[in-house]
Amino acid sequence: MDPQLAEWLYDGAVALTQGQKARALELLMQVVEANEDIEEAWLWLSGAVDDPEDQRTALQNVLALNPQNPYALYGIDLLNK
Repeated sequence: MDPQLAEWLYDGAVALTQGQKARALELLMQVVEANEDIEEAWLWLSGAVDDPEDQRTALQNVLALNPQNPYALYGIDLLNK
């Protein structure tokens, strides 16, 4: 992975865990816009967006890359309830 993308991914994940959703969203969107094939970025992004349909889209992108991702499967299950 490109070092810049790795830095944005890390910083976005940290921002999200610290409750800084707007900052996390900005960073994680930069990652997926630069490379749509980073599973972890989509997964973190699903937690940074508020709209359930945006969450579903992010989780579906994770599953498109890895159909067995347990976190994405769990997230989709929650959204379907």
